[in-house]
Amino acid sequence: MKLNKIFEPGKIGTMELKNRLIVSAMSSHMGNDDGTPNEAVNTYLVRKVQGGWGLIFTEDLGVTQDAGSDPVVGSLWNDSQIPAWSETVRQVHEAGGLIGAQLYHAGRQRSLTAYPTHPVAPSAVKEPAVPYVPRALEVEEIHELVKAFGACAGRAKRCGFDCIEIHGAHGYLLNQFMSSFSNKRTDEYGGCLINRMRFPLEVIAECRKVVGPNYPIIFRFNACDYVDGGIELPEAIVMAKMLEEAGVDALHCSQGMFASKQMIIGPSFVPVMNFANNSAAIKASVSIPVIAVGRYNDIYYSEAMLRDDKADYIAMARASLADPDLPNKAKAGREDEIIHCIGCNQGCTGETALGNRVNCLANPHTCRETEYDTSKVENPKKVFIAGGGIAGLSAMQGAGERGHKIVLFEETNELGGQWLAAMTPPGKTDYASLIMNYRRLLKLYNVEVRLNTPLTREIVDAEKPDAVIVATGSKPMFLPIPGLDNREYVKTALEVLRGQCAYGKNVLVAGGGLTGADTAVFLAVQGCNVKIVELAPQIINDAVAQVKACVFEHIKKYNIEVHTNTKLTKVGEGTVYAEEFGKPVEFENIDMVVNAMGVRTYNPLMEELKDCGCKVVAAGDACKAKNGYKNIREGYDVGNAI
Repeated sequence: MKLNKIFEPGKIGTMELKNRLIVSAMSSHMGNDDGTPNEAVNTYLVRKVQGGWGLIFTEDLGVTQDAGSDPVVGSLWNDSQIPAWSETVRQVHEAGGLIGAQLYHAGRQRSLTAYPTHPVAPSAVKEPAVPYVPRALEVEEIHELVKAFGACAGRAKRCGFDCIEIHGAHGYLLNQFMSSFSNKRTDEYGGCLINRMRFPLEVIAECRKVVGPNYPIIFRFNACDYVDGGIELPEAIVMAKMLEEAGVDALHCSQGMFASKQMIIGPSFVPVMNFANNSAAIKASVSIPVIAVGRYNDIYYSEAMLRDDKADYIAMARASLADPDLPNKAKAGREDEIIHCIGCNQGCTGETALGNRVNCLANPHTCRETEYDTSKVENPKKVFIAGGGIAGLSAMQGAGERGHKIVLFEETNELGGQWLAAMTPPGKTDYASLIMNYRRLLKLYNVEVRLNTPLTREIVDAEKPDAVIVATGSKPMFLPIPGLDNREYVKTALEVLRGQCAYGKNVLVAGGGLTGADTAVFLAVQGCNVKIVELAPQIINDAVAQVKACVFEHIKKYNIEVHTNTKLTKVGEGTVYAEEFGKPVEFENIDMVVNAMGVRTYNPLMEELKDCGCKVVAAGDACKAKNGYKNIREGYDVGNAI
């Protein structure tokens, strides 16, 4: 497929874009405590401009002091913040890019303890994903917030931003008024559609009054809330017409809220282009440009959307985290070099949910653009890497960028390690592109790969490397439970997912972490009757929120039984014995037990290489068992430091 449409210039109001690719707003969690950007933020944004994107947005900017989801996000509620954001704009413009400011108020979707004030909303109705009831806004307070949005828009224009985007999506305050899911008012701001639209329409009017007739205003809204009682597409079409008549220059068509967070930032379980028909319906109903967003992780999907006239622009947020150079690579015909977003959500939302800066599992340089020395070393070293899983491959990348001579040892006949199992369950197919990228890097850095060859002390003594990175991973953990060691009857999750054993019809999965849940879903898809047994009160506590929500949907879909607070006591062939809430229970007619109770570090090579005369360091699960993002991060750090 030729990539033509995405590189056509476009126009939003008076703003001219060089192509149709947009980076939508994402919280970086890198800015200053007062909501202003610093050089780390500026470098991160400029890096995207250098990659060729047509328009980039800041993270969402709070319009009042307590508007943000938490204090770590950006804001532009005070004139004192103008100089810092003006410098950001200057650097983006100097690099040849366009930048917009996204203005918002989180409403009831904020941390309770983030600010001294209590969270507000159109009504005193709890958002399902938060633990408190918000306070309903008084009419006078709504009027004050309208002025706050306008004042913030004025500051954005004074900073030199090329446009503003009013955030009326994702369950934030404007969306809370627009959606009957959250708006239960009986005054002029609630009830019928025109009343629920009154607040956002007043905000648009105020912003337009402040910024003038020729300054581009984009409105981001939900084509569907994906919650019972929320906005559905037919209503969104009417909203779109109202917004157009209110004078916005473009509509950014999004979806989801905290209660349906997997729809806002769809993990790999959400099909690519899942929301294409939503944006197409909106585009067919208005004459202003429409921006589509949501699981566009491949440049060809974006091209197809534009060719089919389902959108005028495509926002590829996480795709820009995985590869800020995506537009330039595509334009130069280097599509095979693009680093793809795999939809794992571990490095992006998984990190920001913890208050950390945004990162990317697929690209260790994201948000660390100035942190690593990637220059070629004067004297390349001979580096041996033991293990071809993701930690070893990431270590290869870190050392390869510096120009070291690398030999990668893998005891099996293929690269990828346990990642090959992780990408097997339904919804994980995109994970394969990570290994494909590492294969490209192996060639780029002229890495010698020795398959079916475990690294040994004898090899190290004979070939004398300068450094050894031990990335031998982990092994399944077998707890001292009677019968669990019956390897004819008990298989590991790894064996199941890698096709190394036949499946029983009635299966009990011991362990309710993400691995156990994924394996249970995989088996259910294969036609098995599956039960999950987990000692803890809940399952899937080791997954990010969006992934967890999607796996739960699969568990419900395939009628997988879940037994929490359940301790395995004995495994007998055909019957498994346990204690559920402290009471004895038997699971009968079980054809197979799958051990998914975790892994243990496996690194005997560390002891074997003591006093071998070269630097030896462990990385990944060989150091400590952890998730894929942390293993990759650690592997890269170790490799880069050689």
